[in-house]
Formats: sequence, structure tokens, C-alpha cells
Amino acid sequence: MNHAFARRSSLRAAAMALTLGIGIAGLSTFSVRADEVVLKDSRGKEVRVTRPVANIAIFPLPIPEAMIAVDGGTQRLVAINPRAKAALMNGVIGQLFPEIANIRTDLVAPNFIPNVEEILRAKPDIVLQWETPADVRVAPMENAGIKVATVSVATPETRRGYIELLGGILGKEARAKSFLDWETRTAAGIKSVLDKAGRAKPRIVFIDSRIDNEFVVFGRDESYFLASGLANAAAAAGFAEGSVKVGAESILQWNPDIVFVNYYNDAIKPADILDHPVLGAIAAVKAKRVYKTPAIDPATAAGGQLTYQWFAEIGYPDLFDADIRQAIRDGFRLLYAKEPNDAQIDALLQMPWNSASAGYAASFGKK
Repeated sequence: MNHAFARRSSLRAAAMALTLGIGIAGLSTFSVRADEVVLKDSRGKEVRVTRPVANIAIFPLPIPEAMIAVDGGTQRLVAINPRAKAALMNGVIGQLFPEIANIRTDLVAPNFIPNVEEILRAKPDIVLQWETPADVRVAPMENAGIKVATVSVATPETRRGYIELLGGILGKEARAKSFLDWETRTAAGIKSVLDKAGRAKPRIVFIDSRIDNEFVVFGRDESYFLASGLANAAAAAGFAEGSVKVGAESILQWNPDIVFVNYYNDAIKPADILDHPVLGAIAAVKAKRVYKTPAIDPATAAGGQLTYQWFAEIGYPDLFDADIRQAIRDGFRLLYAKEPNDAQIDALLQMPWNSASAGYAASFGKK
């Protein structure tokens, strides 16, 4: 298929370009000296950072994964959210970087509320925290004299912005830029195929959690939905928040073509949706197009582009047939200088949980 050839050629070109970018970044680390840089966080606030930075605390869930990629390891990561640690240690990243087990989690609660006293004792050079209305998760730290930079994934710009921010903090701007360039090429390649096809976008629901007949779903059109040519039914229904609680009847009314289940939540699996007594009438369940998302955070611009290809394949299986398994191998070598084995790739792709989902084994199983 011409589209498949284009995808594989694009992937090889991206890999070569990214390898060159990493080489440049590696050279720059030898000339690092103590200097002050002024960076802007997601609020547009200037944050002064004296480099080299030795200790960083990161409270938002997806950001530690990105920092490990940009920095080439965990050596400067002193504290993360307990939920982030659990997700990393239960997955392939924890196998590739077992030292994550030693990173502290007592500086922040799972709901992102900071433990100011412990942060003051730990003395990180800088803390990365979610941007929130009224700075309820930030002000207590800044009032105590702790240096904080906020991050956000609310828009494609802020999502890419935290990769640039990490590059600035770590003194690895070229490496961070290489990841952003890779993301740009990936999204452009998908868009080119979809523009030529002129298809209507599949309507999706992205489920984060479930309690009986109530679901927490992603409410806005996330950047990775847009990059992969998917339309969020919740956003079309008027929601704009990151997460919203809805009843099964709402999902029934939206009648999505595809349902995704968030990999961060081990308590919910595709079978819970496929066997749900109310949702059996929706198009996604009838066609068994219900999928647990890969254990690669799509919200990070360092590696999230691997999931763009996965989402596009799920949404348009007749237009995309790139070798996702090889893309993951190549991507992990570039991101982490480590290559996952077949069992780890199966885990990343949620092969066991997606075994009953339409077309999954044929598209993503070991050939």
C-alpha cells in the first residue's frame, strides 16, 4: 500500500533526523556551566533558573516521562507524584529505569496538592506543577519561597511549551527541539493522508474511570485527538473541561464510533465497556471498537507522537498500516537509548486487554 510505504519512509526519515538532533544535544552538555537563564512557564510568568540544575521535583503525571527522555535518565528527578510512580513502575518504563523505585513521592499528594514542609526540607532547585485557576496548587509553594514553574496540556502550544521548558531547565534545548520536530513531522504525515482521503472524522469517547453507570470522560478535543483525525463526542456535546462526569445514558446518546479506555487506570478495561448493560447499543460496542490505550502518554510531546500513529490506525485502519511495533522500538531507542523486547511491546500496546477488540491482534500483534 502506498500509504504504508509513506508511513515507513517518514518514520525512517524522522529517526535519522532525530538521531542527528540527539547528537547535537549530547555535545552541548560538555560545555554546560553555571549560568542563569530566564524561562517562561505556562502562565507566561518568567522563572529564573541557575544552571546546571541538580534536583527537580515534578508533580504532574505525564511530565516525568518526558524529563527522562529529554535528560537521558532519572539522575536529576528527586520527586514525582505517587500516581505517576505507580504507573511508571507497573509499566515498561519502570523496567527500563528500575531506579524510579527510589524517587520520592511524599512531596505531593495524588491530587497534586503540595506538601510544602517536605518540599522545603528536600530543597529542589525547581518544582514543576500543574497550572490551575487561582494557583491553588502553586501559591502555597511560591508563598514559601519555593521556585515553581507551571505546565499545562490544555492546548497544543502549552503542551509543546513544557518540552521547551524542560530543555531550558536542563540545558538541553537542542534535544528538546528534536522531539518537537519529530512530533511536527508525525502529525503532518498523518494530516497529509487524511486530507487526501477526505473522510468524516470518527467520533470517539475517551473514558478515564467508571463507577457503575457513571463515567469520567475527557471533555475537550485533546491535541492528540486532533493530530490523529478523531472527533471527541464529549466536546461536540459542549464540554470543554479536561475531565467531566457523565452517565451511561449520555454516552448512549452520543453513540460514538470508538471508545478508548485510559491506560493510567488499571481498574477499567475494554471488557467493562463491551459487557456493559447500557452501552451495548452504541456503535463502538456493536463493532467491538473499544480499546485500552497504549502505555505511552499521548500528552507528552516527547514520545507521545508514537500514540498519534496508533490512534490514526484505530480510527482509519484502511488508510494506515505502519509497523507500530517497529516504530516503538525505534522511538524508544531515540527517547531512552533502550529498546523494548517483544513482551514489553505487547505490554505497551495492551495486547492482552485488547484481545477481544476489533482488528487489534492483526494490526498490532507480533508478525
